[in-house]
Amino acid sequence: MQRIVCRYRREAALGALGQQELRRCFVEALDAAGVSVSESRRGMLFSAPLPPGASSEAERLVLELAAPCDPHELRARVNVHLPAGLHVEGVWLASPGTLDETPGELDEAVYDVGWAGAPSADELLRQVRAFLLASDITFTRVREKKTQVLNARALVQAIQFLAGRDGLARLLITVSVGPQGTLRPEEVLSVLGCAPASGVAHVHRVALQSSRWRHPAAPTHIGAARWHRA
Repeated sequence: MQRIVCRYRREAALGALGQQELRRCFVEALDAAGVSVSESRRGMLFSAPLPPGASSEAERLVLELAAPCDPHELRARVNVHLPAGLHVEGVWLASPGTLDETPGELDEAVYDVGWAGAPSADELLRQVRAFLLASDITFTRVREKKTQVLNARALVQAIQFLAGRDGLARLLITVSVGPQGTLRPEEVLSVLGCAPASGVAHVHRVALQSSRWRHPAAPTHIGAARWHRA
C-alpha cells in the first residue's frame, strides 16, 4: 500500500466542522477525483481536531491508497473537489517508521492567539509567569452537562509573548493534544486570569509537533518574553 501525507489549510470561515464532517469532505473529494483509499482502519488518519472557529495551516492527513498515485497529481485532483476554506498545501510519500505514518504522535499544538481588551504588557507577563511557575492549576470544564476537572498547568507546554499595545495582545501558546487531554486557547486565557474583555480576534494553529522529538528534558526557563515547559 502507498501511504501519502497531506498537509492542509483550514480557514476559520469553514466553521465548526467536526471530525466526521471533515472526513466526509475528504472522502467525497477523493471519490470525485477517482482516488481509491484502502478500507483498512489506517486508510485515512487525521491529526488532533482543530478547535471550533480556529484556522490552521498545519493540519495533517495520512492516506493509505489502494493503488499508487503521484502525490502532486493527487493534490491537484483533490483540491478541485474540496469545499472553499479547505485546501491541501503540501503532499509527500510517508517515510516508514517516522511521524509521517503516525499523526497521532503529533501530541502538541502551537497556536497564535490574538485578542482585544487585554491587560497591560506588564500585567500579562506577570500572569503568565505566575501560571508557569505553578505545578498544579485546576481547571473545571463544563460542556453539555458533562464536567471535567483538568490540571491546566500540565497541559500547557510553552507560552511566548508576541506583542501587546493599545489593548491588543498576541501570544504563541503550545498545548498538549490527544488522549491525555487538551485546553483550547480561549481556556488557556481564562486560566491565566486574562480572559479577553472584547473577544478573541483570531486563533490560528501554526504547527503540530511531537513532544518526543522536541528536545531533551530541561528545567523550565523564564526569560524576558518567552517561557517554556520541557
